[in-house]
Amino acid sequence: MSDAILPADPPDTGAEVLVRTHDGLRLAGTLLVPPGHHDGSRDAALFLHGSGADREQGGLFTRVARGLADGGVATLRFDLPGHGHSEGRQAELSLSGLLNLIGSGLRELRERTGAARIAVLAAGLTGGVAAGYAARRGDEIGRLVLFDPLIDYQEHFTADSPRWRGGRLTEPAGRTLLADGALASACGLAAGRAMLNEVFWLQPRGVLGAVTAPTLIVHGTGAARVPVASSRSAAGALTAEHRLVELPPGEDALAGAASAALAWLLPGTADAGDDAPG
Repeated sequence: MSDAILPADPPDTGAEVLVRTHDGLRLAGTLLVPPGHHDGSRDAALFLHGSGADREQGGLFTRVARGLADGGVATLRFDLPGHGHSEGRQAELSLSGLLNLIGSGLRELRERTGAARIAVLAAGLTGGVAAGYAARRGDEIGRLVLFDPLIDYQEHFTADSPRWRGGRLTEPAGRTLLADGALASACGLAAGRAMLNEVFWLQPRGVLGAVTAPTLIVHGTGAARVPVASSRSAAGALTAEHRLVELPPGEDALAGAASAALAWLLPGTADAGDDAPG
């Protein structure tokens, strides 16, 4: 059960809330409920930021949340453990723990807003986890939006790292992990022992065909931590309604990503017009 809402910020930014995780951490979050939500729309959206960011995701989530509020959709975004103002340590994060965080966030939204339909928006590290959750509990997610999603965890954390050889950490890397409790990763996460073991077994790509929620993937085509080829392959594996939006380098990536997300979540609105990238 969550703590009471803390003093509210201006209506366009939302109220500060605390979200309790399955294992007792308190996560700092922002709940934005538009006027009249309880009298009409029961739609809501949950935001999950990527590693090295916070609940605003560089301003992207802030922008999308405000656009959704204009469309009558309530939103919740929170800092992951070890990020922003939330409790916990990055080294304690695991893929299973991230799955439970999605469950905590969905429950929070249902309890606070009575939402019947909840969309999930995730970026980077949390993108593959969100897809995995949607594959396993499709009845809980109405729509899915993934920004530059990290799908291939084993490849990212081990195969592409000089610290790993033949599926094992090198001796120096093993000593560093023992001493520090974590290893820096290319995605900006201080990955702990639990995460580094899970990536060999939890592979979202293998369950993409089981995702039933309409899914939008937005990915930049320039230099990025996650190559666009990964999202192209993921889109090819999806069997549900889906769309891949590629954003060329040089464009306003934040505006393009926000426009695409709002077009997907609020079809027929002004933000879903012809200027949405395709």
